[in-house]
Amino acid sequence: MNWNEYENNYIRLAKLSGKSDEYCIKQLEYAKHLFEQDLPVIYTQEHLCRLVGYATEYVYAISNSASCFYRTFSIKKKNGKERIINEPLPSLKEIQDWILKEILERINISPYAKAYVKGRSIKDNARFHKRQNKVLTMDLKDFFPSITFGRVLNVFRKVGYRENVAVMLANLCCLHNELPQGAPTSPALSNIIVSGLDYKIAEFLKGKEIRYTRYADDLTFSGDFIEGDIIKSIERIVCRQGFKINHSKTRIRKRNQRQEVTGVVVNEKLQVNRELRRRIRSDAYYIEKYGFYSHVDYTSQNRSNYLYYLIGIASYSLFINPYDDKMREYLEIFKKELARCKQEGVDVCSP
Repeated sequence: MNWNEYENNYIRLAKLSGKSDEYCIKQLEYAKHLFEQDLPVIYTQEHLCRLVGYATEYVYAISNSASCFYRTFSIKKKNGKERIINEPLPSLKEIQDWILKEILERINISPYAKAYVKGRSIKDNARFHKRQNKVLTMDLKDFFPSITFGRVLNVFRKVGYRENVAVMLANLCCLHNELPQGAPTSPALSNIIVSGLDYKIAEFLKGKEIRYTRYADDLTFSGDFIEGDIIKSIERIVCRQGFKINHSKTRIRKRNQRQEVTGVVVNEKLQVNRELRRRIRSDAYYIEKYGFYSHVDYTSQNRSNYLYYLIGIASYSLFINPYDDKMREYLEIFKKELARCKQEGVDVCSP
């Protein structure tokens, strides 16, 4: 449907409801700005409730008391600490999925963002920094918690939604005044909001031979530079944009050191790190020689889904470097062992 069709249909229906010409003009001025951005036109909070397919009272309840509609749990991080996950209940998740697909995925983000974007991946983030003299990695501290309700509200304001509609949309995407880690809308909102930081960094780097990408909260710079000057300058820009640097995760790696970008080695060719490759090689050798059960029993490894895990890791390694013939051999060993276990009725998922 083009704008003229939308406008004519709106006027016809509005006149049937007894609306004035002045009312139609005001509403259509609001609608046209959203229509031209390929965004859903949402006139009121009640209209939003109908669009997401839930009763008005129910959506209002979520908007006003979001904490009642989340399940909170924790998962262990690599450093031994715990990450708090706030997972929306199915009804709220369905509403957030609608907001994600109908609104957020249609808002432009910076080209420097490589995570949470269709057609971009961790591999795209890493390959940009291949074969560079220096690789500097920095991390944004408390990434999702630092993105507050006000910032989320501004996303919906800036694209043109009325204040009451923008407030309800922001409420449906936030928990305790911040982005919840676990909501499907949070990654897309983070990319939209942090795009301002991306462009400020890119402006600072203009004319310098320095490459920049961002993978979620990981900032990566590569090229030839004086690292101390760049670190101080980037920290100033980050602070002005309302974020903080996690200094404990700042790393500088030169060409004679192992340069890693989001877990991918980038010195010459893209590759998973040596420790992971050795582990996969060892697992493949002992599984082929002694069988899956004997191997996991000997290593005291929790066998729950472990063979599937190995297949996943080997497949990921081949995604990073599809020319790794050795890794392809390891993957075939794992797949053959899985087929053998299934044929013999062995449960490879039992703990």
